[in-house]
Amino acid sequence: MQIAVSDLAFHHRLGKLLEQLGEPRFWPVLASFLGEIATFDTWVVLLFQADQPPLILADHAANLAADDLFADYRAGLYRIDPFYAFSQQNPMPGLYRLDDVAPDSFRDTEYYRQYFSRNVGEDELQFLLPIAGQGVLSLSLASRQRFSTSEIGSCQLFSPWLLTLLRKAWQFDTSLIEQQHNNPVERQSRLEDALRQRGNPQLTEREVQVALLILAGHSTKAIARELGISLDTAKVHRRNLYAKLGVSQQAGLFLLFAAPDGTPNTSRIANK
Repeated sequence: MQIAVSDLAFHHRLGKLLEQLGEPRFWPVLASFLGEIATFDTWVVLLFQADQPPLILADHAANLAADDLFADYRAGLYRIDPFYAFSQQNPMPGLYRLDDVAPDSFRDTEYYRQYFSRNVGEDELQFLLPIAGQGVLSLSLASRQRFSTSEIGSCQLFSPWLLTLLRKAWQFDTSLIEQQHNNPVERQSRLEDALRQRGNPQLTEREVQVALLILAGHSTKAIARELGISLDTAKVHRRNLYAKLGVSQQAGLFLLFAAPDGTPNTSRIANK
């Protein structure tokens, strides 16, 4: 059997991806991996749930620039999102394109003109994976231009093993989420100490405050309001603490400090 150099490069990238399974960097590394076969501008991982706002698990750092992107979406716009509606129809696991799930006149709607075209783009692909009793896990890739037939075909080719990988990643994430709920007072104290110590360079007290508010689920606007600072200042603090901790989104911030005994996972931090 002959193996081309391109095949070796692919398997090398795949190996690096598998190494990150269960680690804070898994979702960004997966997005980078998919970026080799399809061109997209932003990505997000979320869980569609029945009759409640989707749970945002991880997102592209560029999404942070649009502070109201997920705030508006989770406040109610998700109800008219074609992918959300489709997720509630017991879909089969697989790859779906916007045109596969949206109504014929979707691009004529105010939702498309006022929200989707501005915050998402022209086209969207989603890997959808139903999770029994919990919802539908989605990895969304959004582009300002339409995906090509070749790009869609390549993503479709990857779907069988990629969906299995998504399920494994979800199992790791839910395990860590469950650990977060044990001994909340003690964990809060340890988390504060970990935040102060683990930044490189060390986080300021203000950055620690911002990090704790992020972990509590506050948007950047809410953080600015809570701390009595400007929105631009809150964005700077958020960007700086992410850089110091070597993460790119809220999920990475959480996973960085999640460990079975409630202490920061220093092995993950050392390898960031």
